[in-house]
Amino acid sequence: ENAAALVMAIVLLTAVVSWINRRHDRLKDSAGPTPDERVEAAWEGFGFGDDPAAARAALDALLDEVDPAALRRKNSIVSLAVMAARTEHYDVLPALAEQARALDGGCGETAALAVLAEACAGDPRRAREMYVASQSAMAGCGSCGTQGPGRYLMQEVAIMVDAMDGAAPSAALH
Repeated sequence: ENAAALVMAIVLLTAVVSWINRRHDRLKDSAGPTPDERVEAAWEGFGFGDDPAAARAALDALLDEVDPAALRRKNSIVSLAVMAARTEHYDVLPALAEQARALDGGCGETAALAVLAEACAGDPRRAREMYVASQSAMAGCGSCGTQGPGRYLMQEVAIMVDAMDGAAPSAALH
């Protein structure tokens, strides 16, 4: 008698869990891609040598849809930061640096993004100080096999630091 009741309780619990899972999957499917998935799709289609005006227009459209604070994957944040830097959309970099810091404050990519944000949208002198202070964290990324967007981020930081000569980033790059 107790065994039958236990089996019935397990069957009922399994049915409820299954119903909840199906409902969750339907809601997720109807919600569309997450902000991280949108950024990753944009990264796949982002052209590094293509028409700069088209790349900027695509990034503008993406930024209209995606709030940097909604990103949950560091890789997405880094990808969006590289796209922003390459299209001179520097205004979004501080928000991306803050979100990266919230997700993984001790990472070299996070340090690199903070330097890039400061160099492009803040104080170039402070960016140089941050760059020097963050070299060990950034070197750690090289040792853990940074690939894809992270490698491009490190290149953007190196380009920006080389361009900093007391002039504003946009003036130094043009």
